[in-house]
Amino acid sequence: MVVVAVSAAAAAAAQQAPAPAAQPTPALDAQQLCAREFGAQFKLDPKFPPLTADLDADGQEDLVLVATAKNPLSGELDYHYRAIDPYDAYFGFGDPKVTVQFSATNAGASRYLLVVHNWRAPKAKFVILNLPFDSLSVGRVAMRIKGKKTTVNSIHAVELGGFGADVYWNGKKYKWEPGNTENE
Repeated sequence: MVVVAVSAAAAAAAQQAPAPAAQPTPALDAQQLCAREFGAQFKLDPKFPPLTADLDADGQEDLVLVATAKNPLSGELDYHYRAIDPYDAYFGFGDPKVTVQFSATNAGASRYLLVVHNWRAPKAKFVILNLPFDSLSVGRVAMRIKGKKTTVNSIHAVELGGFGADVYWNGKKYKWEPGNTENE
């Protein structure tokens, strides 16, 4: 009798519809995404792996790529991204149409950070100019939002001499903050 009840329960369970399969996470082909979202003029720098974190605190994963380009401003209209320069803005002048020329005086190819908010279904895209770095990681920055102290994810940039700084989204724009030792 017990065997019959167990067999009947097993048969009933087998007849139920299978659970829906989990949505697959899209694979990240970084160069393909780079060309699609920013244009073919950008070439990824293979020394820097993609970084992912929720930079704009919307609960969706954002993406940071390091790329080179001859003219990072040329695709702004066609690819709907915004070129920004939070590093030079910190020092009082962050107009990317002017400051893009600053990188022409550096040795080697100029590197840019390509940031995609919600990279799986892009909602905002930025090209960060003139950020000095030799290594990048995801960091944390303490800040005040509506009078409350909180921490947000950041792009932590470290220069060869060990100087660290963070680029973070303050709810309206990206800002550069020097000397954040919380991430080092």
